[in-house]
Amino acid sequence: MPTRPIQSHPKVSARIDNKSPQSTHYHLQHGSLLLGLPQESLTHITAYLPLPSLLALACTCRRLCEHVDDDGTWLRAFLTQFLGISPEHELDNQHILLLRRTEHSWRKEFIHRYTVNRHWTRSRNPTVTHAPQDSSIDEVHLMSEHALLTSSNEYGIVARSIPLNGKVLKGYIDASGTGLGIGNPNVEFTPNVSVCTMSSDGGSARVFWGKRNGEVALTVANRVMDSRAASKLIRCAVNDQHEGAVQQIVPDSGSNTFSSAGADGRIKVWDTKSLELLWSTDKQQLSLVTDPFVSIAGCLGDGFVAGALKSGDILIYDLHESKTIADGPRVHSIHHLRIPSLIKERPKPGDDPLLEQQVAKLWLYHTGESTVVILVQYTHHPQFYRVHADVQSHNVTITSFGDSAFGNVSCIEPVMSVDSCDKNMIIVGDLLGFVSIYDASVPSQASVAPVHRFEAHTDAVTAISYSPTVFATGCARGSTIVWESLTLEPMRCFTTPAPRPAPGHDWDAVSRILVAKELVVIIVGNRVMTWKVGPANGREHQRKRPKHANTKLNVTTKGHQQYEMHKDIAESYMELEHERAHTQRIHGREREQRSTLDTLGLSELEAVEYVLMLSREEEEARQQRTVVDEGVFEGDFDDLPGTPTSSRSRSTPSTPLSPFCSSSTQHSNGCQYPRVSIPISNEKVQVSPRFVPELMEAGTSISPLRSLAIGPSAQPSSMTTRSTSSSSLDHFPSISSSLSSTSSSRRGTSASPEQPRSAWSTPLKSVSPSPPRSRVVTPVMARSRSVNMSLLSADIARHKEASQVKVADTEEMDDELRLVIELSLAEARGKGSE
Repeated sequence: MPTRPIQSHPKVSARIDNKSPQSTHYHLQHGSLLLGLPQESLTHITAYLPLPSLLALACTCRRLCEHVDDDGTWLRAFLTQFLGISPEHELDNQHILLLRRTEHSWRKEFIHRYTVNRHWTRSRNPTVTHAPQDSSIDEVHLMSEHALLTSSNEYGIVARSIPLNGKVLKGYIDASGTGLGIGNPNVEFTPNVSVCTMSSDGGSARVFWGKRNGEVALTVANRVMDSRAASKLIRCAVNDQHEGAVQQIVPDSGSNTFSSAGADGRIKVWDTKSLELLWSTDKQQLSLVTDPFVSIAGCLGDGFVAGALKSGDILIYDLHESKTIADGPRVHSIHHLRIPSLIKERPKPGDDPLLEQQVAKLWLYHTGESTVVILVQYTHHPQFYRVHADVQSHNVTITSFGDSAFGNVSCIEPVMSVDSCDKNMIIVGDLLGFVSIYDASVPSQASVAPVHRFEAHTDAVTAISYSPTVFATGCARGSTIVWESLTLEPMRCFTTPAPRPAPGHDWDAVSRILVAKELVVIIVGNRVMTWKVGPANGREHQRKRPKHANTKLNVTTKGHQQYEMHKDIAESYMELEHERAHTQRIHGREREQRSTLDTLGLSELEAVEYVLMLSREEEEARQQRTVVDEGVFEGDFDDLPGTPTSSRSRSTPSTPLSPFCSSSTQHSNGCQYPRVSIPISNEKVQVSPRFVPELMEAGTSISPLRSLAIGPSAQPSSMTTRSTSSSSLDHFPSISSSLSSTSSSRRGTSASPEQPRSAWSTPLKSVSPSPPRSRVVTPVMARSRSVNMSLLSADIARHKEASQVKVADTEEMDDELRLVIELSLAEARGKGSE
């Protein structure tokens, strides 16, 4: 929509004037449709227009300008766009509770809200984080956008910092009155501080100290943010201090007084200027034991103060100030009211003492001449209470807020209206992460339900701060969210400024949040994070134009620019080529395999199944075949049944051995030669080379495998003759038995079962025939026999054959021992005959 009247060209105006009267009448009638609408319909249309469109609509004509200037038009637009109320509906009580006007007219209110929301959501300003304390921050006070005070009860000091840039000023304010010092917390500290509260008046700061010995002190620092600021410490009189530790201090700037509560069960009112004791309660006891105050709230300007005891009772005092010439101003209590504990359920003996329900905090508001309203929050309790009390008539009305099904209340932020048109409300956060908004002005009833309830965080809500335009909530993990106060929509989120905790430790929770106009201050542990709202268009980030903008600072020739351009293009081509080659090298093989599978018409799953099927068939065929490994010779299986004996003589049967184990064969000369059995499985077997015996006599070498075996029935006196193909028997005459015995005795050779023996070492006496050996079971027979066996049967047969081999070896050892004994006897006889 144009923001100013359109100025047409003279030729265009002349062309329009030359048109027919009918077309001119049509355009005039068409342009008057918007102006001819009723006022209610026009308001209904403009209620949905944004702010720029509304301002532009006022510049079109006088009629629309008068319509936009009407405050009712802006009211309907405000309710429609910020509260979601259509123009045909009126404002209800649910939305009135959240409405807080900051301007006198709805036009200014609409423009203010629109600008604030735009800045909060679109601002690009960064956050600033600094750590003014070495320990956790217990109290914080914002004097202005350029002055922030933070206190630590552990060290008993107050630090000064500038929140916008995070600068921490040198020197601390402590409770010992030594001045600002050098800023070393290890030197400047007061270890006996139990509570610290701060207030300010312009550039001067007041720090109220409460100590563990009951002493109350006040530090006044003028121009506190100055590097040379001077501080003054005021101490209370020794007789006026508390008998126990100071629990809480509540200042009242309107009356220049403050109140303190101690562990001795007393509430005391002090003068801010002279630190003089103005009034004190009696000592509260419970069964002869001191009942200390755990929380107090005061409205000393109106003359009321209230305190909650550890036992749960609440005391309300109506104070009256009287002036005397001798003693000066004094405060006297006219009336007081004692309210018993609002929680009727008392802890059982077996309950955890850490979960004891006691008063966490009090809020006191003066509503009449003698009536007050007190808000009471309990620890580990899902409800909070509102107490209407009349101190003079002792009338008390108690109203509970919340539901037992909700989580325990963790923090409360009362919002009391300044204008009579606005309503009071209470914002409550619980341990489940929900935020509930209650109407504090509802009449007294048994229980009050929340008007609005929404989930703000996934963890417990630990801090809440409210302003008329926005409110902020912080959780136990240190994050903070800023919400729009009317629509309850999130506008900005801040993560925790604290570092990640060590394993097994919890995150630092948000302890305090301060929202002042366009500044947000978040306290997490000992760190302070600040953020200030900035312009939404980002113009502050644009570079300023230099003073001499037309001057050329960096002169670059045109040829050099073209050279750089061609160089960048060449490098880009090289990078693309390298990337293309790398991609082709990585994915080329995969593409080739996929193309092969596509040609065969198979998928990857089908190809894998086909390969597994072929492997399975090859394995089955390989198991059915009998494979003989390399290194097994034909002569090694001459003694097996079925072996042809055309050119070989029979050998003595040998004991079968287990597979893959070497066996021995006994030949004609009485020596045993190693033999390898046929393997049953297809595994490779290491086989020794062919055995070549040592020559025992002159002549042609004769293989022991070709010699004639001596049968068990042969006579020992007869000599065995050897047949050869290259020589005749005439070359070697026969040798008598006596000669063989004599030569045997002379040589003195000891017959060893492991060394081969020749014909000359034949014993003189006959050797008793050995018992018949067991039948030879060849591996081939065993294999053929175990083809149709089960695994268990084959294992049993294998163990049985092994046992038979052991028996055969034992018998063979007995024969060799008998032979050695006979040779020894023969040698002894020969020596005796000589």
